[in-house]
Amino acid sequence: MGAASASERPRRLELDDADRAARVLARAFAWHEPWGAWAMPDPSDREERIFERFRLDLVRRFIPDGECWTIGGHAVTMWIPPGVGSLRSRRSAEDYAAFGEVAEAMRAGDELIASLKPAGEHWYLDTIATDPDLHGRGLGGRLLDHDLAIRDAAGDACALDTHTGENLDFYRRRGFDVIGSGSLAPGLDVHVMFRPPARK
Repeated sequence: MGAASASERPRRLELDDADRAARVLARAFAWHEPWGAWAMPDPSDREERIFERFRLDLVRRFIPDGECWTIGGHAVTMWIPPGVGSLRSRRSAEDYAAFGEVAEAMRAGDELIASLKPAGEHWYLDTIATDPDLHGRGLGGRLLDHDLAIRDAAGDACALDTHTGENLDFYRRRGFDVIGSGSLAPGLDVHVMFRPPARK
């Protein structure tokens, strides 16, 4: 994938972008996030299986009913708006079945995360990822700052979860605070974070 230009502006993802966005997400989560190895233990087909899950998520639910943004196809965010029916449940029965031997652990993990989420309406940052070849160039931060400016203008609260402790400061710098933590598996923790509406 080509390098992103500093002048490229964030734009909404469209259905035609789904394959490219899913590939970025798959590369990031298969090899650079602890969740990937836990969810798809077999490295021989991990990236392709994660790619297919993200592609279906984008095409069936997140692009039609959520809000997804990209910078040049190199960084991607996937948001769940409050009260959207097709996104109320993070995963379908088909989704869980695709996780094979870890399906029940995945379901239990999702239930744990749901129990830690804040009450009240909020936008949920389901996923954020940058092309691993472009890490360190600030693309993810630029894209998230753009998205949060939209939420601030509308007076919306936001929440997210992360499995990577190193990401906590990245989110804290943007106004998120940890409101709950738990363990999905030995060595795999999850932290749910909340960002209140911006003060007018």
